[in-house]
Amino acid sequence: MRCRECGHVYLNPRPSGNDLGTIYPADYYAFSDVQNPLVARLRRVWEAGKVRLYRDLVGEGRRRFLDVGCADGRFLALLREHGPAEWDLVGVDFDPAAVESCRERGFEAHVSRMEDFAPPGEPFDAVIMLQLIEHVEDPAAIADRVYDLLRPGGVFIVETPNLAGWDHHLFQGRWWGHYHFPRHWNLFSTEALHRMLERKGFEIARTDYLISTSAWTISLHNLFLDKGYPGWFVRFFSYQNPLLLALFVALDWTRARLGGQTSNQRVVARKPVDMA
Repeated sequence: MRCRECGHVYLNPRPSGNDLGTIYPADYYAFSDVQNPLVARLRRVWEAGKVRLYRDLVGEGRRRFLDVGCADGRFLALLREHGPAEWDLVGVDFDPAAVESCRERGFEAHVSRMEDFAPPGEPFDAVIMLQLIEHVEDPAAIADRVYDLLRPGGVFIVETPNLAGWDHHLFQGRWWGHYHFPRHWNLFSTEALHRMLERKGFEIARTDYLISTSAWTISLHNLFLDKGYPGWFVRFFSYQNPLLLALFVALDWTRARLGGQTSNQRVVARKPVDMA
């Protein structure tokens, strides 16, 4: 559904909070980092670059990070590997088994919905939500909770689908991969995401448009499956297919370099230092 007033896109009807264990089963792919070895290596190289950005955003010295939706701690491990040793890394996830795996990697991790999360200790310098805010029931309530958890000057780093890429224009209405039924409950344009964060007191620090290979491949998978193509052909369009990965990396990279938007965005919002 699309709101006639603001253009926000949301799933209606949608599962309730009591259905989370059904729509996110124990073998849900995001709860572990098992994937094609080549794709996994390329992904790690790509994500290591994020750590350099985070360091620039929070500055030097001891800093406290929260990874929301930490799953088994894969991204926290990346921060530990490529970031300064003095960073204090914390995770939160609603799945107990995933949190236990995260703890086994040596991280402080909590079982909680973000809306209810009240951790001990100091405020955070950075709260990271990677491909998660689209899954939650009330993104505005999440933004409020993050604001309260950040110290003045702290940053909220959000990556989420964007309603502006070529793939969205081609596949919207039925096949677009970022619909991810029934798990994506809210989908944002950049303008809508900025507007929500600013209403919650944040200042927008930067916006980047990122490569989104999975949106392309899953959209094509959905299209060919819906059209009745042979199973072997449909299975070729997997988000872990390295041939398609190379093709759509080039396509999205070119679009972003030419100043266009892709269907994956990163918005960095900062809690103001002067709270008067």
